[in-house]
Amino acid sequence: MHDDTSDRREREAAARIASLIDDAEVEAEIDGMAAELTAIYRERIPVYDLIARDEIERNTRAVLEMVLRQVRSDSPQINTVELTELARLWSTQQIPLELVAHSIQVGARTLAKVMRERATARGIGPEVIDDLQDIMWHWATSYSAVINTVLQEDAVSLAARRSTFLRRLVEGEFAASALPARLAEHGLRPDVHYSVACADHDDPRFGSDIRAAVRLRCAVRDIPVVDAVVDAHYLALLPHIPDDLAVDALVAVGPAELPANAGSSYRRARHTLDIAARFGRTGIVELADLGALPLLAIDTDTADHLADVHLASLRARGVAGTEIIDTVTAFLRNNCRVDETATALFLHRNTVRNRVGRFTDITGLDLDRTDDLVLTWWLLGRR
Repeated sequence: MHDDTSDRREREAAARIASLIDDAEVEAEIDGMAAELTAIYRERIPVYDLIARDEIERNTRAVLEMVLRQVRSDSPQINTVELTELARLWSTQQIPLELVAHSIQVGARTLAKVMRERATARGIGPEVIDDLQDIMWHWATSYSAVINTVLQEDAVSLAARRSTFLRRLVEGEFAASALPARLAEHGLRPDVHYSVACADHDDPRFGSDIRAAVRLRCAVRDIPVVDAVVDAHYLALLPHIPDDLAVDALVAVGPAELPANAGSSYRRARHTLDIAARFGRTGIVELADLGALPLLAIDTDTADHLADVHLASLRARGVAGTEIIDTVTAFLRNNCRVDETATALFLHRNTVRNRVGRFTDITGLDLDRTDDLVLTWWLLGRR
Protein backbone atom coordinates (compact mmCIF):
# COMPACT_ATOMS: atom_id res chain seq x y z
CA MET A 1 0.00 0.00 0.00
CA HIS A 2 1.10 3.60 -0.66
CA ASP A 3 1.39 6.06 2.22
CA ASP A 4 0.69 9.80 1.87
CA THR A 5 4.36 10.53 1.17
CA SER A 6 4.50 7.98 -1.65
CA ASP A 7 1.28 9.33 -3.17
CA ARG A 8 2.64 12.88 -3.00
CA ARG A 9 5.92 11.87 -4.64
CA GLU A 10 3.99 10.05 -7.41
CA ARG A 11 1.86 13.11 -8.06
CA GLU A 12 4.95 15.32 -8.16
CA ALA A 13 6.76 12.90 -10.49
CA ALA A 14 3.74 12.73 -12.77
CA ALA A 15 3.55 16.51 -12.86
CA ARG A 16 7.25 16.64 -13.77
CA ILE A 17 6.71 14.19 -16.65
CA ALA A 18 3.81 16.29 -17.90
CA SER A 19 5.96 19.42 -17.76
CA LEU A 20 8.57 17.73 -19.94
CA ILE A 21 6.04 17.44 -22.76
CA ASP A 22 5.57 20.79 -24.49
CA ASP A 23 1.84 21.63 -24.36
CA ALA A 24 2.13 23.81 -27.43
CA GLU A 25 3.49 20.97 -29.53
CA VAL A 26 1.97 18.02 -27.71
CA GLU A 27 0.12 16.61 -30.75
CA ALA A 28 3.25 16.65 -32.87
CA GLU A 29 5.31 15.16 -30.03
CA ILE A 30 2.87 12.32 -29.45
CA ASP A 31 2.69 11.63 -33.16
CA GLY A 32 6.48 11.59 -33.35
CA MET A 33 6.81 9.27 -30.33
CA ALA A 34 4.15 6.91 -31.70
CA ALA A 35 5.92 6.73 -35.06
CA GLU A 36 9.30 6.14 -33.38
CA LEU A 37 7.95 3.42 -31.10
CA THR A 38 6.17 1.74 -34.00
CA ALA A 39 9.44 1.58 -35.92
CA ILE A 40 11.17 0.08 -32.87
CA TYR A 41 8.43 -2.52 -32.40
CA ARG A 42 8.53 -3.60 -36.02
CA GLU A 43 12.32 -3.83 -35.93
CA ARG A 44 12.79 -5.66 -32.61
CA ILE A 45 9.67 -7.77 -32.09
CA PRO A 46 8.92 -10.69 -34.43
CA VAL A 47 5.50 -10.75 -36.11
CA TYR A 48 4.95 -7.00 -35.67
CA ASP A 49 6.41 -6.47 -39.12
CA LEU A 50 3.44 -8.48 -40.43
CA ILE A 51 0.89 -6.14 -38.86
CA ALA A 52 -0.17 -2.95 -40.65
CA ARG A 53 2.05 -0.06 -39.55
CA ASP A 54 -0.88 2.35 -39.29
CA GLU A 55 -2.69 -0.05 -36.94
CA ILE A 56 0.29 -0.30 -34.58
CA GLU A 57 0.93 3.44 -34.68
CA ARG A 58 -2.71 4.29 -33.96
CA ASN A 59 -2.80 1.94 -30.96
CA THR A 60 0.57 3.19 -29.67
CA ARG A 61 -0.69 6.76 -29.86
CA ALA A 62 -3.77 5.76 -27.87
CA VAL A 63 -1.53 4.46 -25.06
CA LEU A 64 0.59 7.63 -25.11
CA GLU A 65 -2.52 9.80 -24.88
CA MET A 66 -3.66 7.67 -21.95
CA VAL A 67 -0.33 8.28 -20.22
CA LEU A 68 -0.56 12.02 -20.87
CA ARG A 69 -4.05 12.20 -19.38
CA GLN A 70 -2.78 10.31 -16.36
CA VAL A 71 0.14 12.59 -15.61
CA ARG A 72 -2.07 15.66 -15.97
CA SER A 73 -4.67 14.34 -13.55
CA ASP A 74 -4.76 14.95 -9.81
CA SER A 75 -4.40 11.21 -9.14
CA PRO A 76 -1.98 9.62 -11.63
CA GLN A 77 -3.19 6.05 -11.12
CA ILE A 78 -3.60 3.41 -13.79
CA ASN A 79 -6.94 3.54 -15.62
CA THR A 80 -7.42 -0.21 -15.89
CA VAL A 81 -10.90 0.06 -17.40
CA GLU A 82 -9.76 2.15 -20.36
CA LEU A 83 -6.67 0.05 -20.99
CA THR A 84 -8.64 -3.20 -20.71
CA GLU A 85 -11.10 -2.02 -23.35
CA LEU A 86 -8.19 -0.98 -25.57
CA ALA A 87 -6.52 -4.37 -25.13
CA ARG A 88 -9.75 -6.12 -26.05
CA LEU A 89 -9.90 -4.00 -29.19
CA TRP A 90 -6.35 -5.05 -30.08
CA SER A 91 -7.39 -8.65 -29.60
CA THR A 92 -10.25 -8.30 -32.08
CA GLN A 93 -7.75 -6.74 -34.51
CA GLN A 94 -5.70 -9.97 -34.29
CA ILE A 95 -2.76 -8.16 -32.70
CA PRO A 96 -0.92 -10.69 -30.48
CA LEU A 97 -1.39 -9.45 -26.92
CA GLU A 98 1.72 -11.20 -25.61
CA LEU A 99 3.67 -8.98 -28.01
CA VAL A 100 1.74 -5.94 -26.84
CA ALA A 101 2.99 -6.56 -23.30
CA HIS A 102 6.52 -6.81 -24.67
CA SER A 103 6.10 -3.65 -26.71
CA ILE A 104 4.94 -1.73 -23.63
CA GLN A 105 8.23 -2.60 -21.93
CA VAL A 106 10.18 -1.47 -25.00
CA GLY A 107 8.14 1.72 -25.13
CA ALA A 108 8.67 2.39 -21.43
CA ARG A 109 12.44 2.18 -21.85
CA THR A 110 12.33 4.54 -24.83
CA LEU A 111 10.08 7.08 -23.08
CA ALA A 112 12.18 6.88 -19.92
CA LYS A 113 15.27 7.71 -21.95
CA VAL A 114 13.53 10.72 -23.56
CA MET A 115 12.26 12.00 -20.21
CA ARG A 116 15.69 11.55 -18.61
CA GLU A 117 17.41 13.49 -21.38
CA ARG A 118 14.88 16.31 -21.17
CA ALA A 119 15.02 16.43 -17.37
CA THR A 120 18.81 16.59 -17.43
CA ALA A 121 18.72 19.37 -20.01
CA ARG A 122 16.42 21.40 -17.75
CA GLY A 123 18.67 20.99 -14.74
CA ILE A 124 16.36 18.66 -12.79
CA GLY A 125 18.23 16.80 -10.03
CA PRO A 126 19.08 13.09 -10.14
CA GLU A 127 16.73 12.18 -7.26
CA VAL A 128 13.77 13.64 -9.14
CA ILE A 129 14.87 11.88 -12.33
CA ASP A 130 14.97 8.60 -10.38
CA ASP A 131 11.40 9.27 -9.26
CA LEU A 132 10.40 9.90 -12.88
CA GLN A 133 11.84 6.56 -13.97
CA ASP A 134 10.29 4.74 -11.02
CA ILE A 135 6.78 5.91 -11.79
CA MET A 136 7.16 5.19 -15.50
CA TRP A 137 8.29 1.65 -14.73
CA HIS A 138 5.38 1.31 -12.33
CA TRP A 139 3.02 2.33 -15.11
CA ALA A 140 4.65 -0.01 -17.61
CA THR A 141 4.38 -2.95 -15.21
CA SER A 142 0.75 -2.14 -14.45
CA TYR A 143 -0.05 -1.84 -18.15
CA SER A 144 1.55 -5.22 -18.84
CA ALA A 145 -0.48 -6.77 -16.01
CA VAL A 146 -3.70 -5.49 -17.57
CA ILE A 147 -2.64 -6.85 -20.97
CA ASN A 148 -1.87 -10.26 -19.46
CA THR A 149 -5.29 -10.32 -17.76
CA VAL A 150 -7.00 -9.80 -21.12
CA LEU A 151 -4.66 -12.39 -22.63
CA GLN A 152 -5.84 -14.91 -20.04
CA GLU A 153 -9.45 -14.01 -20.79
CA ASP A 154 -8.78 -14.67 -24.47
CA ALA A 155 -7.12 -18.00 -23.68
CA VAL A 156 -10.14 -19.16 -21.65
CA SER A 157 -12.52 -17.96 -24.35
CA LEU A 158 -10.51 -19.65 -27.10
CA ALA A 159 -10.35 -22.90 -25.14
CA ALA A 160 -14.13 -22.84 -24.70
CA ARG A 161 -14.70 -22.15 -28.41
CA ARG A 162 -12.31 -24.91 -29.43
CA SER A 163 -13.90 -27.35 -27.03
CA THR A 164 -17.36 -26.65 -28.45
CA PHE A 165 -16.03 -26.83 -32.01
CA LEU A 166 -14.26 -30.17 -31.54
CA ARG A 167 -17.22 -31.72 -29.74
CA ARG A 168 -19.59 -30.71 -32.53
CA LEU A 169 -17.11 -31.81 -35.20
CA VAL A 170 -16.62 -35.35 -33.86
CA GLU A 171 -20.35 -35.69 -33.24
CA GLY A 172 -21.05 -34.71 -36.85
CA GLU A 173 -23.25 -31.71 -36.02
CA PHE A 174 -21.97 -29.37 -38.74
CA ALA A 175 -23.82 -29.16 -42.04
CA ALA A 176 -21.61 -29.83 -45.05
CA SER A 177 -22.17 -26.31 -46.35
CA ALA A 178 -21.12 -24.71 -43.05
CA LEU A 179 -18.11 -26.92 -42.30
CA PRO A 180 -15.43 -25.12 -44.41
CA ALA A 181 -16.05 -21.81 -42.65
CA ARG A 182 -16.00 -23.48 -39.24
CA LEU A 183 -12.71 -25.20 -40.06
CA ALA A 184 -11.15 -21.96 -41.29
CA GLU A 185 -11.91 -20.27 -37.96
CA HIS A 186 -9.51 -22.71 -36.30
CA GLY A 187 -6.84 -22.87 -39.01
CA LEU A 188 -7.99 -26.24 -40.38
CA ARG A 189 -8.38 -27.27 -44.00
CA PRO A 190 -11.16 -29.48 -45.40
CA ASP A 191 -8.77 -31.27 -47.81
CA VAL A 192 -6.22 -32.38 -45.19
CA HIS A 193 -6.43 -35.73 -43.40
CA TYR A 194 -6.26 -35.54 -39.60
CA SER A 195 -5.98 -38.28 -36.99
CA VAL A 196 -8.05 -37.67 -33.87
CA ALA A 197 -5.99 -38.12 -30.71
CA CYS A 198 -7.70 -38.86 -27.41
CA ALA A 199 -6.38 -39.00 -23.85
CA ASP A 200 -7.77 -38.99 -20.34
CA HIS A 201 -7.33 -35.39 -19.21
CA ASP A 202 -7.49 -36.49 -15.56
CA ASP A 203 -4.56 -38.88 -15.98
CA PRO A 204 -1.84 -37.38 -13.73
CA ARG A 205 0.79 -38.49 -16.24
CA PHE A 206 -0.83 -36.41 -18.99
CA GLY A 207 0.75 -33.04 -18.24
CA SER A 208 1.33 -29.79 -20.10
CA ASP A 209 4.69 -31.10 -21.38
CA ILE A 210 2.97 -33.91 -23.29
CA ARG A 211 0.37 -31.53 -24.66
CA ALA A 212 3.12 -29.16 -25.80
CA ALA A 213 5.04 -32.03 -27.43
CA VAL A 214 1.94 -33.12 -29.35
CA ARG A 215 1.30 -29.58 -30.55
CA LEU A 216 4.90 -29.07 -31.62
CA ARG A 217 5.74 -32.44 -33.15
CA CYS A 218 2.42 -33.23 -34.84
CA ALA A 219 1.98 -29.90 -36.63
CA VAL A 220 3.25 -29.45 -40.17
CA ARG A 221 4.00 -26.35 -42.19
CA ASP A 222 0.99 -23.99 -42.14
CA ILE A 223 -1.21 -26.72 -40.60
CA PRO A 224 -1.42 -26.54 -36.78
CA VAL A 225 -2.65 -29.04 -34.23
CA VAL A 226 -6.05 -28.02 -32.88
CA ASP A 227 -6.77 -29.37 -29.42
CA ALA A 228 -9.08 -28.86 -26.45
CA VAL A 229 -10.56 -30.61 -23.43
CA VAL A 230 -13.97 -32.08 -24.20
CA ASP A 231 -15.96 -33.83 -21.47
CA ALA A 232 -12.86 -34.69 -19.39
CA HIS A 233 -11.00 -36.00 -22.43
CA TYR A 234 -8.18 -34.31 -24.31
CA LEU A 235 -8.95 -34.26 -28.03
CA ALA A 236 -6.63 -33.13 -30.81
CA LEU A 237 -6.67 -33.10 -34.60
CA LEU A 238 -3.22 -34.20 -35.76
CA PRO A 239 -2.13 -33.59 -39.36
CA HIS A 240 1.00 -35.69 -38.74
CA ILE A 241 2.22 -38.31 -36.24
CA PRO A 242 6.03 -38.71 -36.21
CA ASP A 243 7.31 -42.25 -35.75
CA ASP A 244 9.65 -41.24 -32.92
CA LEU A 245 7.06 -39.36 -30.83
CA ALA A 246 7.28 -40.85 -27.34
CA VAL A 247 5.06 -39.91 -24.38
CA ASP A 248 4.84 -41.29 -20.85
CA ALA A 249 1.03 -41.23 -20.76
CA LEU A 250 -1.58 -42.98 -22.90
CA VAL A 251 -2.62 -41.14 -26.06
CA ALA A 252 -4.88 -43.11 -28.40
CA VAL A 253 -5.19 -42.11 -32.04
CA GLY A 254 -7.68 -42.97 -34.74
CA PRO A 255 -7.06 -43.31 -38.49
CA ALA A 256 -6.38 -40.23 -40.60
CA GLU A 257 -9.63 -38.88 -42.04
CA LEU A 258 -10.86 -35.72 -43.70
CA PRO A 259 -12.49 -33.34 -41.19
CA ALA A 260 -15.92 -34.27 -42.52
CA ASN A 261 -15.24 -37.82 -41.24
CA ALA A 262 -13.54 -36.81 -37.98
CA GLY A 263 -16.27 -38.62 -36.03
CA SER A 264 -15.11 -41.97 -37.41
CA SER A 265 -11.52 -41.33 -36.32
CA TYR A 266 -12.72 -40.14 -32.91
CA ARG A 267 -14.80 -43.25 -32.25
CA ARG A 268 -11.85 -45.47 -33.12
CA ALA A 269 -9.57 -43.41 -30.86
CA ARG A 270 -12.00 -43.62 -27.92
CA HIS A 271 -12.39 -47.37 -28.40
CA THR A 272 -8.61 -47.74 -28.49
CA LEU A 273 -8.23 -45.55 -25.40
CA ASP A 274 -10.72 -47.58 -23.39
CA ILE A 275 -9.05 -50.89 -24.22
CA ALA A 276 -5.47 -49.67 -23.87
CA ALA A 277 -6.22 -48.04 -20.50
CA ARG A 278 -7.82 -51.26 -19.26
CA PHE A 279 -4.60 -53.14 -19.92
CA GLY A 280 -2.19 -50.46 -18.69
CA ARG A 281 -0.74 -49.43 -22.05
CA THR A 282 1.08 -46.11 -22.50
CA GLY A 283 2.49 -44.10 -25.40
CA ILE A 284 0.96 -43.23 -28.75
CA VAL A 285 -1.35 -46.17 -29.41
CA GLU A 286 -3.43 -47.16 -32.43
CA LEU A 287 -5.96 -49.98 -32.43
CA ALA A 288 -3.66 -52.15 -34.54
CA ASP A 289 -0.98 -51.85 -31.85
CA LEU A 290 -3.17 -53.71 -29.36
CA GLY A 291 -3.03 -57.06 -31.13
CA ALA A 292 -5.81 -59.37 -29.89
CA LEU A 293 -6.60 -57.28 -26.80
CA PRO A 294 -9.75 -55.74 -28.37
CA LEU A 295 -11.27 -59.23 -28.32
CA LEU A 296 -11.14 -59.10 -24.53
CA ALA A 297 -13.30 -56.00 -24.50
CA ILE A 298 -16.30 -57.98 -25.70
CA ASP A 299 -18.49 -58.32 -22.65
CA THR A 300 -21.52 -60.50 -23.32
CA ASP A 301 -23.77 -62.83 -21.33
CA THR A 302 -22.35 -65.71 -23.32
CA ALA A 303 -18.82 -64.83 -22.25
CA ASP A 304 -19.89 -64.67 -18.60
CA HIS A 305 -21.61 -68.04 -18.97
CA LEU A 306 -18.47 -69.63 -20.46
CA ALA A 307 -16.38 -68.28 -17.61
CA ASP A 308 -18.77 -69.84 -15.11
CA VAL A 309 -18.74 -73.18 -16.93
CA HIS A 310 -14.95 -73.48 -17.20
CA LEU A 311 -13.59 -71.60 -14.22
CA ALA A 312 -16.20 -72.21 -11.50
CA SER A 313 -14.50 -75.43 -10.31
CA LEU A 314 -11.17 -73.63 -9.96
CA ARG A 315 -12.73 -70.69 -8.11
CA ALA A 316 -14.37 -73.13 -5.70
CA ARG A 317 -10.91 -74.34 -4.64
CA GLY A 318 -10.08 -70.99 -3.06
CA VAL A 319 -6.39 -70.12 -2.80
CA ALA A 320 -5.27 -73.27 -4.59
CA GLY A 321 -7.57 -72.52 -7.53
CA THR A 322 -6.39 -68.89 -7.66
CA GLU A 323 -2.76 -70.05 -7.79
CA ILE A 324 -3.54 -72.28 -10.76
CA ILE A 325 -5.37 -69.48 -12.58
CA ASP A 326 -2.56 -67.00 -11.93
CA THR A 327 0.08 -69.47 -13.10
CA VAL A 328 -1.76 -70.28 -16.33
CA THR A 329 -2.32 -66.56 -16.95
CA ALA A 330 1.43 -65.95 -16.62
CA PHE A 331 2.10 -69.05 -18.76
CA LEU A 332 0.04 -67.57 -21.61
CA ARG A 333 1.60 -64.14 -21.14
CA ASN A 334 5.03 -65.73 -21.57
CA ASN A 335 4.00 -67.45 -24.79
CA CYS A 336 3.60 -70.88 -23.12
CA ARG A 337 7.28 -71.06 -22.14
CA VAL A 338 7.71 -72.92 -18.86
CA ASP A 339 11.15 -71.52 -17.94
CA GLU A 340 10.14 -67.90 -18.49
CA THR A 341 6.93 -68.40 -16.51
CA ALA A 342 8.83 -69.99 -13.64
CA THR A 343 11.28 -67.07 -13.56
CA ALA A 344 8.49 -64.49 -13.63
CA LEU A 345 6.62 -66.17 -10.75
CA PHE A 346 9.70 -67.30 -8.76
CA LEU A 347 8.53 -70.90 -9.02
CA HIS A 348 10.21 -74.16 -9.90
CA ARG A 349 9.57 -75.22 -13.51
CA ASN A 350 7.96 -78.48 -12.30
CA THR A 351 5.48 -76.43 -10.24
CA VAL A 352 4.49 -74.54 -13.39
CA ARG A 353 4.04 -77.78 -15.35
CA ASN A 354 2.01 -79.29 -12.53
CA ARG A 355 -0.36 -76.32 -12.27
CA VAL A 356 -0.86 -76.15 -16.03
CA GLY A 357 -1.72 -79.85 -15.99
CA ARG A 358 -4.12 -79.37 -13.07
CA PHE A 359 -5.80 -76.55 -15.03
CA THR A 360 -6.55 -78.94 -17.88
CA ASP A 361 -7.76 -81.67 -15.53
CA ILE A 362 -10.16 -79.37 -13.66
CA THR A 363 -11.50 -77.20 -16.51
CA GLY A 364 -11.31 -79.64 -19.41
CA LEU A 365 -9.44 -76.99 -21.43
CA ASP A 366 -6.38 -78.53 -23.08
CA LEU A 367 -3.81 -75.84 -23.85
CA ASP A 368 -2.27 -78.04 -26.55
CA ARG A 369 -5.47 -77.60 -28.60
CA THR A 370 -5.75 -74.31 -30.50
CA ASP A 371 -9.45 -73.77 -29.76
CA ASP A 372 -9.00 -74.39 -26.02
CA LEU A 373 -5.86 -72.25 -25.93
CA VAL A 374 -7.64 -69.28 -27.53
CA LEU A 375 -10.69 -69.67 -25.27
CA THR A 376 -8.48 -69.88 -22.16
CA TRP A 377 -6.52 -66.77 -23.18
CA TRP A 378 -9.80 -64.93 -23.71
CA LEU A 379 -11.40 -66.02 -20.44
CA LEU A 380 -8.33 -65.30 -18.30
CA GLY A 381 -7.62 -62.06 -20.14
CA ARG A 382 -11.12 -60.81 -19.38
CA ARG A 383 -10.59 -61.68 -15.75
